[in-house]
Amino acid sequence: MGANITTFLDDEEIKTREYLIPELENAIKESRAAIIVLSKNYAKLSWCLDELVLILEQHRTSNQIVIPIFYHTGPTHIKKQESTFRDAMIVHKQKMEEETNTNKKSQLGQKFNRWIKALTNVAILKGRKQKGWIEAKFIEEVVKDIYHRLHIPLRSSLSLLIGMNDSIKFITSSLKDNSSHTCDILIILVMGGIGKSSLAKYV
Repeated sequence: MGANITTFLDDEEIKTREYLIPELENAIKESRAAIIVLSKNYAKLSWCLDELVLILEQHRTSNQIVIPIFYHTGPTHIKKQESTFRDAMIVHKQKMEEETNTNKKSQLGQKFNRWIKALTNVAILKGRKQKGWIEAKFIEEVVKDIYHRLHIPLRSSLSLLIGMNDSIKFITSSLKDNSSHTCDILIILVMGGIGKSSLAKYV
């Protein structure tokens, strides 16, 4: 979209971890806004829940903007830990109860309680439901929401043509060559689906 918003994307190495690594923790703390995509399987991964706890802590202490997206799930299921969220938390609780080390078990118990509280709190934040939206349009609306909340003027949503600057300048100069022609006519003959309409808008 050319939104000019710098984002952090976790890589595959981060996704395979079971805990919140420093790179991700720093990215959360340095961000002005966080978008939490709460899918049906979100609570299955412990690092996702750790991430949620940290984001809500930043929201509370540093006024970080938080936009939850309820992706094929709803706030009620999350708040009350129903359906897949209930199943995931049962598994986490079982792991905690099976821990034989007393200190680790205590730490897991405290973490578990923070997860429950975070799920309850994120569900009551103002968010967006993806259900029924075309995903591209939905993403565009989320970006607009971020712009609005960050008080940044919204840029044009007209997509840029990568690598076409020289061609556009050449065509434009040809149409404005100060010749005796009274009409400027441009005919674009190319195969379908490669952006003729966008090119015409630029020239």
